[in-house]
Amino acid sequence: MTYDRSEAELARTLTGAADAAPPPVGDLLAAVHRRRGRRTRRRVQSALAVAGVIAVIGGGTAVARGFFSSGGGEGQTLSAATATASAGPTDAAEPRRVAIRPAAEVWPAAVTKIPVKAADGWRYRPVTGLSATELLLVAESSFEKAGRLEVYDTAAGRSTVLTDMPAPEGVKGYYVQDVEAGSEYIAWWGETPNNSDKWADFWVVPRAGGTAKQVGQVTGDLSEVERIGVTADSVVWSAAGGGIYRMPLAGGSPEKIAGTDGLHLMSWPWAVDVAKGREGEDEQKNQTKVVNLETGQAAEVNVPDGVQGLRCGPVWCFGKEKDQENNASVVQRVDGSDRKSPPDLSTWGGEHSLARGFGLFQVSGVVGRDARGEEIEDGQAPLAAVYDPVTGTTAGIGKRDPSGGGGYGTGTSSSPASVLYWDEGQRQVEVCRKVDATSVPRAPGEPVPTGKVTSCTTTVEGGGKEYTVVNLLAVPPSE
Repeated sequence: MTYDRSEAELARTLTGAADAAPPPVGDLLAAVHRRRGRRTRRRVQSALAVAGVIAVIGGGTAVARGFFSSGGGEGQTLSAATATASAGPTDAAEPRRVAIRPAAEVWPAAVTKIPVKAADGWRYRPVTGLSATELLLVAESSFEKAGRLEVYDTAAGRSTVLTDMPAPEGVKGYYVQDVEAGSEYIAWWGETPNNSDKWADFWVVPRAGGTAKQVGQVTGDLSEVERIGVTADSVVWSAAGGGIYRMPLAGGSPEKIAGTDGLHLMSWPWAVDVAKGREGEDEQKNQTKVVNLETGQAAEVNVPDGVQGLRCGPVWCFGKEKDQENNASVVQRVDGSDRKSPPDLSTWGGEHSLARGFGLFQVSGVVGRDARGEEIEDGQAPLAAVYDPVTGTTAGIGKRDPSGGGGYGTGTSSSPASVLYWDEGQRQVEVCRKVDATSVPRAPGEPVPTGKVTSCTTTVEGGGKEYTVVNLLAVPPSE
């Protein structure tokens, strides 16, 4: 039989069906980037369902490219062996290689290995760098069920428990969300994402460790937390609808910080006029200002024509050119100076601002096309890259899987991430079998298919022993 359906349609159909899927077992690292929150957690489960079941209909593979960290990949792969197989001068038609070196070569002092699990079997999830040799980790007893905070000393190769992360007494279905490290305290917030309650709470612990303390609770619109920060005397956060609030560490009622209407926290004390992680039209909006909430000073962003999705920190902005099929990246300072478009870097998906003014970009790996017009991918290219806009240095992140998969994670800090990590021992394995067409999810109202189709399940094998971690706090300063 012939049953045509576009890749986008299939992806949407499978994503819709995945809403009812149970939480995935294990780490998300091999399939998608880290996401948190009530809304984003549901998207992760959907993405994993798409990654786990890829239908081959009418003889053509439907690949949900947008759901993989690496961007997927069909066609030929240019491996190291392919590039060196023929002796003599290089053929002018031979595809080029992606000229991005691994982070371990570019910044060797910033790359280290840590165990995936604690001694008791709880899985680590990196949060942020506390210093050039200290990593803040969450230890999870099960999927996204945070139980304690630990500090891993990369120089000594050992971890120390900082505090337990208890659930509030009498609250069921509680999950810790983002964690944020301040100069004196570490804070986090939690919610009950699997029910309809609009409720959240905030916790702090001294940076040196001790017993965690619940600062307070909020309901209604104030519980729609985007990002949090922590000062010497308050927890601060921005709400999804805009506005930035504070609550004293000693306890008390929340109050709105004056002049923050329409602003969203980026990393205390910096605020911006675009929301975090909004998809659709909001994702294409350009940021227009950066505000220092401590001084009240605001810097207007000089947005050039032909740019969209521009996002800025205190100094640097990252966006993309409009109407570019390859999602060409744009880098500039807030005032519009030093504008550049680094080669091989794409702005596809996710957030691009990292700690210390670094940018995070995807690397497609596509280096040419063969005589039939099929894409040729550099199998040795990294999945993503960290870009230093001051020096123009680019450092590769992640390991590309020959199957076209692979993954990496960013730290779960509320502020732009200072750590990135991946499991080099993992690989994706695809197993296909014939199934009844009626078992393939379809959009509501579509006719019930008949006959047999090929269903391919992608699973992750190997790994599970150690993460490779890039700590940007260990990168030598460039400005």
